[in-house]
Amino acid sequence: MDSSVGRDITGIVLAVVAVVSFIAVVSPSSAPVSHAIASFYHLGFGLGAYVLPFVLLMFAGGLFLREKTPLNVRTLAGGGLMFVCVLSMLSLMVPGTDYATAGMFETAALITSGGYLGAFIASALQAALGKTISMVVLVGLVIVGLVIIGFSVSSFFEMAADRARRLAERRRVDVNDMPWGEDAEHAQAQRRMPSSRGGAAADQQTLFDDLDTAETTFLGARETSVLRPPVDDEVDEDPFVDVSEQVAAEQAKTTLIPVRDTLIDEKRDCEPDAAADDASDAVDPEIPPFDAADTPKGPAIPEFLRNANASADSPKQAAMSTVRDASDDTATAEGELQLPPLSMLRHNPHSASSASSEGELEQTANSLQSTLNEFGLHSRVVGWISGPTVTTFKVQPGEGERVSRISNLEDDIALSLAAQSVRIFAPIPGTSLVGIEIPNAKRQNVNLGDVLPYVQGGPLELAIGRDAEGQPIVADLAKMPHLLIAGTTGSGKSVMINSIIMALLMRSLPEDVRLIMVDPKRVELSGYNGLPHLYVPVVTEPKQAASALQWAVSEMERRLKVFERLGVRKISTFNEKQAAGAFEHYDNPPAKMPYLVIIIDELSDLMMVAGKDVEASIVRIAQLGRAAGIHLIVATQRPSSNVVTGLIKANITNRIAFNVATGIDSRVIIDQMGAEKLTGYGDMLFSKVDWGKPKRIQGCFVSDDEINSVVEFVKEQGAPDYHEEILSAVAPATMSGGGGGFYNEAPSEDDPLLWDAAQIVVETQLGSTSGLQRRLKVGYARAGRIMDMLEEKGIVGPPDGSKPREVLYDEEGLAALRAVEEPLSEDEIFGGM
Repeated sequence: MDSSVGRDITGIVLAVVAVVSFIAVVSPSSAPVSHAIASFYHLGFGLGAYVLPFVLLMFAGGLFLREKTPLNVRTLAGGGLMFVCVLSMLSLMVPGTDYATAGMFETAALITSGGYLGAFIASALQAALGKTISMVVLVGLVIVGLVIIGFSVSSFFEMAADRARRLAERRRVDVNDMPWGEDAEHAQAQRRMPSSRGGAAADQQTLFDDLDTAETTFLGARETSVLRPPVDDEVDEDPFVDVSEQVAAEQAKTTLIPVRDTLIDEKRDCEPDAAADDASDAVDPEIPPFDAADTPKGPAIPEFLRNANASADSPKQAAMSTVRDASDDTATAEGELQLPPLSMLRHNPHSASSASSEGELEQTANSLQSTLNEFGLHSRVVGWISGPTVTTFKVQPGEGERVSRISNLEDDIALSLAAQSVRIFAPIPGTSLVGIEIPNAKRQNVNLGDVLPYVQGGPLELAIGRDAEGQPIVADLAKMPHLLIAGTTGSGKSVMINSIIMALLMRSLPEDVRLIMVDPKRVELSGYNGLPHLYVPVVTEPKQAASALQWAVSEMERRLKVFERLGVRKISTFNEKQAAGAFEHYDNPPAKMPYLVIIIDELSDLMMVAGKDVEASIVRIAQLGRAAGIHLIVATQRPSSNVVTGLIKANITNRIAFNVATGIDSRVIIDQMGAEKLTGYGDMLFSKVDWGKPKRIQGCFVSDDEINSVVEFVKEQGAPDYHEEILSAVAPATMSGGGGGFYNEAPSEDDPLLWDAAQIVVETQLGSTSGLQRRLKVGYARAGRIMDMLEEKGIVGPPDGSKPREVLYDEEGLAALRAVEEPLSEDEIFGGM
């Protein structure tokens, strides 16, 4: 047989084998031969299975060529060495193999790394040299493979050194030989103009000349002028025009910008102040200074990026500078209110990423893998998602392993990693992996200014924070339509409320959103007094709070009746038709209705004093307030069942849980455990109806300086229009029966043994009339009356047949209720006067 025929047949066979191998690798099949080929490639070579078919195809192409091909022995040897070394490096990088190489030979690891070929070599090298030294050796062998192919390391360094030497020689210019003054300007103009011989081609040669022959631009040490050609003017490229005429015409059309550089010999020893004075004197007074406000602003660029040079340490100074240019940013007509600019808020450009390095995260992953192996689990850490507060490590359970075996190791993993807490959940949305959330060693700050630019919806859209992946999270209060916030002191609850209020102030006018703030603690929200958005001053008295809530119920019913008469279903539709003049034919056309947001900072105080009235109003608004544009934001630091009652939970389905004391409190808020594992300082679990599972988020932080600057800006826009009559016009009719009177207006009606009975009931957590009869040594009738009084004050629940009544208070709550209920003496009342 002719040798050429044999080469052709061999080439065809190799080409067919290459194509078949590639198809078997990328398209797995249940056919036994295809499956065997795919398993051979994947298990034997790992990721190299996708490279080998192309190598065979190159061999086939080389056989088809009659002349000598580049696939010689040196190329094959060098390429094979590099291929084996790369596979070994991939096997060394398998997570969890720092101390044991058995993980390299697992099926999943073989397929996603270097296969058996790389695993055998990597395990042998690691056992003899260690992981780090083995990696260095393999990198060196890869370089050796390049040298075998034909790459010269010495030539590479010689070329780099020669290039550096030529650059140094080219920059070594004698300053005394350079042109000065007008000669320098003329020389620069000649270099900028096309030559008379080459025209445009000469100009292109100057622009794209090789580095060896390109001229170095030089500004002399004297006072010179740089030519700035106009953008829209075209340069005449007529080769017959005299160069001097072109220079004169070019100087007439260009703007001269004086440039004052330091004189090498004359100014070397000058004082800094004198040099500054000389530089200022050199500026042409006819040239206007640069004004950032005149710069065109693209609509897609967030404003906080345009003002990135503003001082982040002094929001008040930034506020003063932005207030002067507020008309340029808000573009409102004269006499209308303006929104605060986003430059008044601080921002952290690194808020979306983790403060931990990749090396630290990889070390944590290896430690986590070692911990799982120590407890006999075959689960593998396959990756991680890094966020500002926590890093979620993706764990693939082993075959036949239950998720409960992994979740039961929360405390052991936290101890092994020296972590504050560990939260395990399954599955990670969209995957079949288990998520293990481990707090970062350093928390990345997420400011309100980092998330607020992503809020592009309606006036009630809020900036919540960034999730575990660093993505901004926003939520529309108009769609939620209410929000429940709970957490212990210091967990970030008050900061979250301030962040929500700031988001509303930054994006809405008083004609669009009105606020009612209830602050029983008297210190959290008092700084917002005087805002034009407030419908009433910040409410601090529980009686007035109950009246304001009942007024909100009346306003909600009035709006719904208006919607019924006009045939609209919600407030947004009503305002659209009202703005379009659809109701002008009525004798008394309705005015625009603003959204009404009621913010309650501490619900437990209101429930303690006026529980039934407050609960009834909250439930009514929660059930019907969405269509009327009335929304609730309720916060509490006591997420107990007698504060966050079943009716309130059933009607406020969107909730935020900050760090809480126990898993029971977490269940009260988000109906599952997990909030007790949070780290505080804005670390939250946001349970949203359309998410299915709570999402871990780092909440936005807003400082007191930012709040004060924005509040002062808004206050300057106009005076508030208070309606204080709503705080007393609707007095609760059942105040004393909804958890006790505020100042115990009828103390004579209470039994003298009432508080003793309350103490007994709370201590025993048993609301039994017969028990009170025995302990207090009173008759059954009196014990029954005392039990009814306890029910009126909300200490015990209603009767349940022959069973004992439910006790709704603990000892701490009873002490606070008794301090409010007991009458004050004259000395106590007038003692501070």
